[in-house]
Amino acid sequence: MNCEICGKELAGAGIKIIVEGTELTVCPSCKRYGSEKVSTAVQSGAKRVLIKKKKVNTDIEFRDELVENYNQIIKQEREKRGWSQEQLAKKIQEKESLIKKIENAEITPDPEVVAKLEKLFGIKLKESVPVVKVEKKSSLTPTLGDIVVVKKKER
Repeated sequence: MNCEICGKELAGAGIKIIVEGTELTVCPSCKRYGSEKVSTAVQSGAKRVLIKKKKVNTDIEFRDELVENYNQIIKQEREKRGWSQEQLAKKIQEKESLIKKIENAEITPDPEVVAKLEKLFGIKLKESVPVVKVEKKSSLTPTLGDIVVVKKKER
């Protein structure tokens, strides 16, 4: 019997693994490409299949991102103080057109501008968002499912 991944001759029965939902019999060197399948006997001859999932190395890191409705918050804070866009621009030493574009959500302000606005208004415009890093093996090639975009035909 041969390994169903690399084709090497198997010494013994081989190792059963699950790769993308398919059960394969592989050699010890190819077992890393899937989750090991473990069968346990249950009463009356039935079998229960347990799948040992591979541990994925994930590091959770937090990154500051602009809050979703930053433009509305800035506009409310400016109007609460009775300032025009021109007055706000002068206070943070930026152009009035920049304030207009920020309030209309046409652009995302630079971190320096965000810091100036946070300091001036005494508010937080950034929030910590978790970023999950998943370590992928570079030797694996993408599958068709990773690349194809399925378009449904309208009726």
